[in-house]
Amino acid sequence: MRPERLLLTCLLLTGCSDKLPPAVDLGPDANPGVTPGWDGGVAKSQKGNLRFKGPERLSLDLAQALELPASSVCNELGQYPCQTVHGVALGGVDPYQHSVYETAPVTGATTPIAVERTVLSACNARIALDVNTPAAAVVFKDVVLTAEGKLADAASPAVATAVTSLVRRAWLRDPTQDERDTLVRLSADVQATGVASPGAAWMQAACLAVFSSAEAVFY
Repeated sequence: MRPERLLLTCLLLTGCSDKLPPAVDLGPDANPGVTPGWDGGVAKSQKGNLRFKGPERLSLDLAQALELPASSVCNELGQYPCQTVHGVALGGVDPYQHSVYETAPVTGATTPIAVERTVLSACNARIALDVNTPAAAVVFKDVVLTAEGKLADAASPAVATAVTSLVRRAWLRDPTQDERDTLVRLSADVQATGVASPGAAWMQAACLAVFSSAEAVFY
């Protein structure tokens, strides 16, 4: 090595330190010219390595959570499984037809669409069963609809129980009071749109919101 390069390297090494500077929580009102270490009060994840579920795990989890046959979770044109049709978009591989041998390091632009397509199809399947055969309902048990297709009573215990059931099945925990209230209030927003069957539409919206959330599609 040339002498001047060796000297430069030595000077740089003398300025290095293995000690990290202490972290200071500057709080929300810190000087805007300084980048604070304050996290806004958001709880840190208890998992150090969150991963996207992928096509197979997503479909199987939906089937288990909504008590559906795996073959009826989502099918394009009624016969092609969504986890196959949208496999690459959902983080899978397709070595034979498209020469995709490895999963993408990040989710693609069409991944959210594929997730919502799969989740909405599964939700619709569960809702159809619960509405058409209320005696055997699984999620929306005892949720009464009027002749106009509206919720008979959005404040009823049955609606709150249905919301709690959705959250438990998707997030494996009980909803907070705010989460439960938000999903219940969603019924009024849906009805305000003038949709033909606001009760069933609320069921779709609530189910989609819960099962397509980050907490449901990552593990």
